[in-house]
Amino acid sequence: MTARRLLICAAACVLAGPGATVPRAQSNQPIYPAYDGYLRNPDGSLTLSFAYFSHNAQPVTIPPGDQNSFQPAPGDRQQPTVFKPGHHRFQCIMVVGPEFDGKLRWTLSHAGTATGTSERMLQSNWNLVEGAAELKQIDYAKVPKGVCLNRAPSVRVLGARVVPGGRGQAPTNHLTASVGEEFSLFGSVNDEGLPRGVALRAGWTQLSGPARVVFDRRSMARTHARFSAPGVYELELRASDSELEAATKVMVTVK
Repeated sequence: MTARRLLICAAACVLAGPGATVPRAQSNQPIYPAYDGYLRNPDGSLTLSFAYFSHNAQPVTIPPGDQNSFQPAPGDRQQPTVFKPGHHRFQCIMVVGPEFDGKLRWTLSHAGTATGTSERMLQSNWNLVEGAAELKQIDYAKVPKGVCLNRAPSVRVLGARVVPGGRGQAPTNHLTASVGEEFSLFGSVNDEGLPRGVALRAGWTQLSGPARVVFDRRSMARTHARFSAPGVYELELRASDSELEAATKVMVTVK
């Protein structure tokens, strides 16, 4: 161990106290709930969106209760309980009726710090008229009111070249690989955590191609694939939260 690393270790051990171990991943930092804004629907109802920001280096769980609640009651409105590192928008999307008076606050307490969202929810600067694609997807007339809504997972393939589709057709993702190489597939699967207590599942499937594709770990969003023959292959990454699912496809040209 170098002198620099010894010095860092010694300083950390002094701060942590005698006999304490230095944590490998930081988990004692505050978590801040945030209010994204609202979208006013044609029937007078509003679609609200909440986010959070975690300064921790690993996921932190805060169950519903005094440390994780909405006011006014009910305190448990199916809000997130697992908080991943970083800034995550649209983590609780909620529809409220036309009678909503703007008084709804989400509070979180972690690592000795209690924080809450804005109490002035209906100010014009919170109106998400522009850039509200996530909110416009909600069927506001049919969903339950006053609770965070379960939505289908977000599924993407990172690093792919996106080719616009023709009229009425979705864009397609394109990648290029070589025969016999260990090719990295950077799938990305995210979800708001509903239903609670159920793990998000993901998996790759080969839809077409001149030969069989071998996946290192088919059930992982990020995995490796091997192609034994040149040609064009169509692959699909699908994710499910046990109630809703989503998928994306990618065309891989193998040379």
